[in-house]
Amino acid sequence: MDDSQNTSAESTKKFTSKMPEQFGIQARGFADADTATRLATIVGEAVRALGGKFDLSGLDGITLAVDYNQALLDLDRGYETNCKLTATNSHVVGVAMTPGVLRNGALKSHIVLNAHHISPLIDLEDAQGRDHAIHILAHECGHVEVTNAFDRCFPNVLLRQKNGSILEQMQWQVILAVWDEFAVTSISAGFGESQTEAYENTFINDLAQADKRSNRLILNYREHGSVDQILGEIYGCYGDVLKFAAYHLGNLQGLGIRWQDSEKTASTLKDHWFLPYFERLQAACLEIAKDYGEWKNKASFTLIADIIDDLVERAGLLIEPMEDDRFWVDIPYTPETDPLLCK
Repeated sequence: MDDSQNTSAESTKKFTSKMPEQFGIQARGFADADTATRLATIVGEAVRALGGKFDLSGLDGITLAVDYNQALLDLDRGYETNCKLTATNSHVVGVAMTPGVLRNGALKSHIVLNAHHISPLIDLEDAQGRDHAIHILAHECGHVEVTNAFDRCFPNVLLRQKNGSILEQMQWQVILAVWDEFAVTSISAGFGESQTEAYENTFINDLAQADKRSNRLILNYREHGSVDQILGEIYGCYGDVLKFAAYHLGNLQGLGIRWQDSEKTASTLKDHWFLPYFERLQAACLEIAKDYGEWKNKASFTLIADIIDDLVERAGLLIEPMEDDRFWVDIPYTPETDPLLCK
């Protein structure tokens, strides 16, 4: 069952400045039409209310899907790409996504929601489920605002511009993922269900596994020999660590809590090799946030690139720039990445 609605901000004048004039909500995969209509209506009302807190002028529309994974694959993104949208399903599980789309040449954000996690909004007895759903909606609305803020300052970049060399593209994938989650968790903190414990545990657990995962990837590289592949994998591995750290730091920033006052985080990072990187990450994100939505250049964003580059070097990839955007990568053998020593 598909049920589409058009939700106009005209009926809620005080939110008009932060909402598009009209946005569509599609409910797909529902067996019951009445349930689809009720849930889509409530989601529309909730998003209009959140428009009083978030700038949703860049919202393209909302897809509320029982078949969440298929909805991601089916989303009209407005441009040709071989990159398929897929739900995160590893040590964390994704239940919502707000990818960028192009509409008549303009960048917009489309919210895709897993209906199973939003359906408690129509269950009056499931207060915990409703709080969970409200936080998901607030978080995704935060993504609409943060993406729009970047696009206003740097038009024709997101989805439309490749940033130099392959190395620069990898750096910017990390920069945008890390900054987005810091900013979004900061502005959506306090809406609905608390995510503080979840963000903290995800960061700490990912950090605990990062070096083992990185060493295993380099051992695999000894067999396949693809430099492009190992670069992407190691930037991805430690980019994830920074991203999950940014979730945690942004949420605490939004709640006005110092990470040093979070006992589990403080005890984990005490004398830990990652502590200086964590402190640099917080400083970098706060520096970017100082000029939120009014950036004149991308200089502050590159502070995150410096951190991920240092983490990749620590992992064992020594990168030397050459002419014409080329670079040389040396991956020396270590006791942890030498196949003969790791048997």
